[in-house]
Amino acid sequence: MQTKTYFASSVPAALEVARQELGEDAMLVTSKPASAEAKPFGKLEVTFAYDPKAAPVEKQRVRADAPKSEMEEIREQLASLRMAMGKASTPYGQDDGDLVSAGFGAALSRDITVAAAKRGGGRGAALAQELASRIPVAAFEAKTVAFIGPPGRGKTTSLVKVAARYGIAERVPVRIFSAGAHGVGCQEQMARYATILGAPYQAFESLDGLHLTLGGETWKGLTLIDTPGISPADRMEISDLGRFFAGHPEIERHLVLRADARSADMSYVISRFSALGTNRLLFTGMDEAVNAAAVIETLISSKIPGSLLGTGQTIPDDLQEVDASRMAKLVCGEASLAAVA
Repeated sequence: MQTKTYFASSVPAALEVARQELGEDAMLVTSKPASAEAKPFGKLEVTFAYDPKAAPVEKQRVRADAPKSEMEEIREQLASLRMAMGKASTPYGQDDGDLVSAGFGAALSRDITVAAAKRGGGRGAALAQELASRIPVAAFEAKTVAFIGPPGRGKTTSLVKVAARYGIAERVPVRIFSAGAHGVGCQEQMARYATILGAPYQAFESLDGLHLTLGGETWKGLTLIDTPGISPADRMEISDLGRFFAGHPEIERHLVLRADARSADMSYVISRFSALGTNRLLFTGMDEAVNAAAVIETLISSKIPGSLLGTGQTIPDDLQEVDASRMAKLVCGEASLAAVA
């Protein structure tokens, strides 16, 4: 066995590269913060063990002077034609390739690039300004908040961060409710968090019980509701929760998504949970995302305001409000992801 070390922003990113280069059997050995000198190459130093005999064999390079087949020449001519057409249709000398390579869809990239060209000024600044103007953002000011979404997205951790930052730190009374059937140990974990925070906690197996509690008393502080992780394919459970929220329009519904997911995956989840009347998007895992392109594209395409960003596991420090200008600069070369994470 041999070992090879990579510098990356996250372990999953390093694993993807390692398995491409070293083979599917590459094994993670160690992962540690990169030294100060190596930080520019990645915040983590990740080492893998692999069998050199099982590593993929590089494809044999084609000699530059080898004769081209007729089909190869046709492909090259088509590629050149597409490139020429793309340049001819992009005004003001602007090229939308930068946004596409950052992870944006071709149509949105072209639309943003054309609009940014009309702003004038430096290319990066104009793109950042155009992007920022399209990102819907809403400040966190709610009194009653429900955290919704599929399992494993960080709903519970986000709730605890919000309780600590917007409740305890601001001397605002906080109460925490769990609604519906959670997984094994989830309610016990939330109860422990509530005890640490000094916040009253109550679990409701039935939404009817929560409905009566919310309607029967006046609470002048912050109410946080932890809902069970629901599969986007579970229409019945989504429908039941949707009917509950329809009877409580005062509840602000934050759909929790992973920032390192693809924009197509985020859009799918948003569409499946649309019956709940989602009015805010909360993104976790910003510290593990390659860039902010998928988050920005999701906010723009869904038109649902972004509220908060989870940037790590530390409570409550790793929680930020969405800043449209800062997010836009991340994908326009005006700032690094460390500015958010």
